[in-house]
Amino acid sequence: MYYIINLSQDWSKQNKYISNTLLKKLEENISKWHKSIIYINRRWEYSCLFCKDCQHLYKCNSCDISMSIHKNPKRLVCHICGFTKDLDVSCEKCKSTNLDYAWVWTEQIESAIKKIFPKSNIFRLDTDTIKNKTDKINALENIKKSDIIIWTKMITTWFDLENVNLIAVILLEQELIIPKYNIEEITYNNIKQLIWRWRNLDEKEIIIQTFLSWSDTIKSITEYNYKHFFKRTLEERRLFSYPPFTDLVTLEFRDQNEEKSLNFCKILKNKLDILNIDNKYEILLNTKWFKKNNQYHHKIIIKWENLRTFLEDIRSEVLRNPKLSLSFD
Repeated sequence: MYYIINLSQDWSKQNKYISNTLLKKLEENISKWHKSIIYINRRWEYSCLFCKDCQHLYKCNSCDISMSIHKNPKRLVCHICGFTKDLDVSCEKCKSTNLDYAWVWTEQIESAIKKIFPKSNIFRLDTDTIKNKTDKINALENIKKSDIIIWTKMITTWFDLENVNLIAVILLEQELIIPKYNIEEITYNNIKQLIWRWRNLDEKEIIIQTFLSWSDTIKSITEYNYKHFFKRTLEERRLFSYPPFTDLVTLEFRDQNEEKSLNFCKILKNKLDILNIDNKYEILLNTKWFKKNNQYHHKIIIKWENLRTFLEDIRSEVLRNPKLSLSFD
């Protein structure tokens, strides 16, 4: 049985990401000696802005992906094209001032659940707790003794459990706000795999919590309507010129010096613009960097057909520069 919980209407005093419905079901499950799984995407560095009244989600008009909130300075940023927008005081759709953001991670939920159920065995399973083969073996033993397991997407890989009666997704949009054009498809597959890996699905209760209860992705999952999901997603990709209707290439340069990284990409984009004489190709430079392993990363996104032919002119530059990578979608 599915429960779609609108967190704008059903949330507990202990935590705005834990509904009263979920707390009640967890308590029932514990009393029956059944296990419960709480699933949450770990990528908490992305946060999205939405309206709690009309459930409008702020997306980039050019890329059709959720814009992420950046703190310094406070603004909305598209991680695909780099478009920025000031944080609104009122909703751009319904003018309500009841705006909020979604930002949650596994440790946060673990802490809240332990306070609510202090006598229960609670185990958190993510990349912080599973780092080697020994951790994996110990995790299997901990899971057997646990009443509630808080799990990230590794749940869909190498574990199989018995006596699981409740599966809860804490915040579905935590998946949907990842800046990828195919994130809805990835989310759909993750949630379906999460739910369908256990037998006797009809006997289990599945809770999907969200601030975006209107989401077509949620409806497609709960109504088992893959055809509708496929047709809608394909139409969106055609509209925004994403694969399979066009090629999509990401050129990414990294350097320990932020200015050097950005300048390299600016020079490279100028070369590509010169090659793009008839403006056939859409070339986007994202000037907003992200940092990884003490290196600043900048990206150039190119969309259109037959990109391999177009990129032949910079092939030698890509091959000889170890700091520049190229990937096709």
